[in-house]
Amino acid sequence: MAKQNLAYEYDLEELREREADRKKRIAHESGTKTLDKVIIARFIVIFAVAVTLLAAIMYGRVELSSLYTKQAQLQAELEQYENENKSLESELAQKTGLTKVEAYAEDELGLQKLNKSQIEYIRVEEDAVSEPVEQPEENVFQRVKRWFGDMLEYLGAK
Repeated sequence: MAKQNLAYEYDLEELREREADRKKRIAHESGTKTLDKVIIARFIVIFAVAVTLLAAIMYGRVELSSLYTKQAQLQAELEQYENENKSLESELAQKTGLTKVEAYAEDELGLQKLNKSQIEYIRVEEDAVSEPVEQPEENVFQRVKRWFGDMLEYLGAK
């Protein structure tokens, strides 16, 4: 019976060691699983940040491209308006030219150029001097009226 006790104790000791090994293994595996989860979580976060940065860069490039396209369109439109402006200016210069005005005056209005026979010279006396005409004396009411008129003119009301 003594052997049974020893065997029993040996088995008990072996069971305790196995149990301790199993607990260590479980603890190690759970630590490894936690570590694996942390690594996976970090990978996901880094991947999300990388994808976000990539998307932001692509969005910036798309916006930049659309702005360049819009600039090119506006530049083309500006050139078209400048060309149209030049043609309108030349047309205006052509219509307001001296020859066009003379032709319009002669053809449409029936006007003619002045001939030398139409010019009349007058003789002015050399002693002719203009003298101011004296105004009659103003009464008080006329002076007040003139003063108010001058004030309104000064203020810009007239």
